[in-house]
Order: sequence, then C-alpha cells, then structure tokens
Amino acid sequence: MKIINVSTVCALSIVLFTASCNTTKNDSTKQDENNKLIAQNITETEKAEEKLPTITEFISVDKGFSTFVKGLQVTELDKVLNEEEGYTIFAPINTAFEGFSEGVVEKLLKPENKEQLTNILKYHIIPNEITKEDIVIAINEGRGSVALRTLGGKKLTASLKGGSIFLIDEMGNGGKLITTDVEAANGFINTIDMVMQPKK
Repeated sequence: MKIINVSTVCALSIVLFTASCNTTKNDSTKQDENNKLIAQNITETEKAEEKLPTITEFISVDKGFSTFVKGLQVTELDKVLNEEEGYTIFAPINTAFEGFSEGVVEKLLKPENKEQLTNILKYHIIPNEITKEDIVIAINEGRGSVALRTLGGKKLTASLKGGSIFLIDEMGNGGKLITTDVEAANGFINTIDMVMQPKK
C-alpha cells in the first residue's frame, strides 16, 4: 500500500484553497468592474437624454406667451426659432399685447397681414446669443445705451434704469425686461412687458 505524507496533503489542500479564493475574488472584482461600467454607461446615456428644449419648444408650453406663439406660428418664425443657430429673443408676455387698440392683434394674426406681423416679431429677435451681462457691459461702454441689431435689420436701443434693462423701439416706446437669460438649446429667452414696434 502506498502511504501519502500527511504534510504533503495539507500543503496541497492549502494551495488549492488559496487558488480557489483567488479565483472567486477575481470573479467578484470583474463583476464589480462590469457593474461599475454598466452604471457609468447608464449615467452617460441619461445625461445625453437631458437635452434642453429649443426656444420654440420652451415658449410653446408656457401659456403666458400664447399670443406671441400664435404670431410666430402665423409668420412661420417658430420654425426659425427651432433651428440650431443661436438666437436671443425678447418675448412679450400676453399682457404686453393689451397695449394695442381693440381688434388690432386679431387683425395682425390674419394671413393678409403676415408681412406686417413678421416685421414686428423679427424686431424681438437678435440673430446671435447675448446675455444680460453682455448687454449691461455694452451699455456701460456705450455711455448709457447700446444699439441692438435685430433679425429684421432694425435697431433696438437698450439702456439701464434702476438695475433693470429697458428697450426703446424706433417709435419711442419703452419696455422693461422682466426675466432674463432663460437658457434654451439654441439661445436665450428674455421676457418683456411691451411689444416693440419698428418704423414702417
């Protein structure tokens, strides 16, 4: 009969147990790494999905801009403000349109007055991205006022009063910016309490 040395058996058992532990540990580590990578991928995917709405998408769901949005749809400027190019808008709130005489807004929304309405609404759009800080800096450098070139090529004058920005149109009307620098995917939204009107 062949006799196996006890010490040899013990040593062999220890080696096998250690190898088994290392394999389990390695498998566990790989599993943890895989889980970590999956979690990272999910987080990155979720971040990619957290996309800001465009200017058109943003103001279309706010009832406070319903009149302005109707005008954008009639003139098809809603498509322009849905493009990737950067814009800054001064969006008149609904009460801003109350400055018009009765029936004027309804008349402007008719197809035959599309060109006139387009000119008015383009006067509220700047064809690049500017923030309140940009305007304030330009006003200070311009000794109290600065001219802003609009999408229609007309000029708005911005000035400061009591820490607030006021816009003066070509007709001499003044409107105050209420909310500023609301970020959208393709620019910035500012609200104004007056409808700006260019000269005809």
